[in-house]
Amino acid sequence: MERSSILYQSDDGSILVLDIPRSLEESQTLPGQIPLSRRLISAQPITEPYVTPEPKRVRGGHATLAGAQNKSPAAQIADLMTGAVAQDALDYCSHHFHAEYCLPRLLEGPPVAGEIFTPAGARSLHGSLQELSDHVREDAPVFDLIMMDPPWPNRSVRRKTDNYSTVYRLEDMQHLLHHIPVPSHLSHSGLVAVWITNKSSILDFVKELLASWRLEQVAEWTWLKVTASGEPIYPINSEWRKPWEKLVIAKRVGAATPAGLQPKTIIAVPDLHSRKPNLQRLFADILPPQYRGLEVFARNLTAGWWSWGDDVLKFQQNVHWSSPDDADRP
Repeated sequence: MERSSILYQSDDGSILVLDIPRSLEESQTLPGQIPLSRRLISAQPITEPYVTPEPKRVRGGHATLAGAQNKSPAAQIADLMTGAVAQDALDYCSHHFHAEYCLPRLLEGPPVAGEIFTPAGARSLHGSLQELSDHVREDAPVFDLIMMDPPWPNRSVRRKTDNYSTVYRLEDMQHLLHHIPVPSHLSHSGLVAVWITNKSSILDFVKELLASWRLEQVAEWTWLKVTASGEPIYPINSEWRKPWEKLVIAKRVGAATPAGLQPKTIIAVPDLHSRKPNLQRLFADILPPQYRGLEVFARNLTAGWWSWGDDVLKFQQNVHWSSPDDADRP
C-alpha cells in the first residue's frame, strides 16, 4: 500500500514529519480518494546541513553578528521562542521516530503523456492579481480557506534566479495583496493562511494587513527544514539563516476558532526551490468536508481548490511528472 505524506505525527498532532513530494502527489485528488499512479519528479534530498558563515560587523573594536544587530528585542525573543519549539520537536522525534525524514524520490523519468492534468474540482486562474482581480470578485465563490505565498522582497532570491519574481518594497506588496478580495470572498468561519519569511518587518506587515481585512491571527505553523536524517539544514541558533518558514493563520474577528486548529511544527526535507508542502489534507482535518480553497501565487493545481497566479501551471506541466511502474513506488 502506498505510504502517506505524513510519515509520523505526535499523539496531540502538534508535531509531524511530512514528505513534500508525496503531499503534492496527494493534492491531485480529493481527500479520501486514491492518489494518482503518476509521481512528481523531485530534487535530491539534502543529506548534510548547509555551512553558513555568520556575517559580522565591527563596532567599537568588537565583532557583533549582523543579523542580531538589525533585529529588535521583540524579534530576537520571537526567534528564541521559535528555536525552542523547533528544538523540542527535533528532540521529540529523535526519541519517537526512527526512519528517514523523506520518502525515496524520483529524480528523473519519462514525462507523462497527454494534456496537462486538471485535478477534480480544481480551477485555474492563470494571470496576475491585477489582471484577474475583477474576474475573481465577480465570478468566484466564497472560500473556506485562502492561502497565499507572496513573493516577499528578498535580495538573495533576486540574485539566485530571474525566474522567481519578487517585489522590491513592502509598499508594493501592500498594493498587490489588496487585489485579493479577502473580505468579500472568505466564509464567515473561514481561514486565511500566509507564508512569511523570517524578516521581522514582514510579520509586522502581515499583522497590519490582516487587521485591515478585519482578521486576527489564531495560530502559527512552522515548517522546520531538515536533512534526510533529520538535522536542521541551518543551526537552530543561527543569526543569519533560520531553518524554518512560518505560516500565519487567521480568522475573522468575532468568528469562532475552528476545532482542532493549533500550532504545529511540520518537519520536512526541502524539495525544489519555492516548493512548499501542500497542506490540503492537513486543513481537511480542520475545515468542513469538501471545503473550498483558494491558493494565491500558486505554482500547481490542487483538487477542490481554485489556484491563482502567473505561474499557476508551473509544476502542473507534464515535464514535472512521470509514471513509473507500481513496483518503483515507495
